[in-house]
Amino acid sequence: MDEAILMILVKQYADRFGITFSSKHLDDEDKKQKLVSLMQESLAGKRGPVTDADLN
Repeated sequence: MDEAILMILVKQYADRFGITFSSKHLDDEDKKQKLVSLMQESLAGKRGPVTDADLN
């Protein structure tokens, strides 16, 4: 995923929910993909905020 697109997604998510997960997950490729998917679901109204527990 393009880093600029990722940052836009994170900003949209943060504007809506605040940051509810540790940014260290963005450094792990596997967790980053899961995190992106979960943030997209949250922004689409399919789930609540993403937490660290969702990524462990």
